[in-house]
Amino acid sequence: MVQYNNNLVYPKICTVLKLPAERFVYPIFKNASTSLEELSISKIYNKQIYSISTIDVYWRESQNRFNSGVNQYLKNNKLLDSATIIELIKRSELVNRHFMPQYMWLHHLYKYYTGTIKILDINSLNIPIHRNESKYKGNFIAPAHWIELDNLIYGKFVGETIDIKEINKYIQDKHKVLYKKCIAQE
Repeated sequence: MVQYNNNLVYPKICTVLKLPAERFVYPIFKNASTSLEELSISKIYNKQIYSISTIDVYWRESQNRFNSGVNQYLKNNKLLDSATIIELIKRSELVNRHFMPQYMWLHHLYKYYTGTIKILDINSLNIPIHRNESKYKGNFIAPAHWIELDNLIYGKFVGETIDIKEINKYIQDKHKVLYKKCIAQE
């Protein structure tokens, strides 16, 4: 099971962005969240999210997102020893919002919203994407259960409009081990 500090991984505020044309998007770090935020016309927080009818969630291929997230983390923490950081991440002893499984983000949304979400492939997003470039260009090996969990959702639910409870139920019922490794400590 991944051990992490809930306060660092899950912020106290859950945010959904309101975009033009009455679209709502749940931003996930390293999934064009900065670009989506720049396009947003307002933000909805915590208990206010409950009243939204459908929320779009952009999903990214897991390994690419993980590499991008680790590179971003290294860029943001230049004073820390990179080799040590990478080793801690490999052993699942360091979790950060930039590279944690996307499902953990979805789980955070679920605390405030139990309605309908539409999971979309990040490649279908037709906007200029802000790139947080880093001098670190490493390819890192993500903990296998992180990749498996996100790829499972990518393969089964991308393009689907579904009740968020159904995704959680599917993961808990059909993939208990993955769920316990990534989420169960809550």
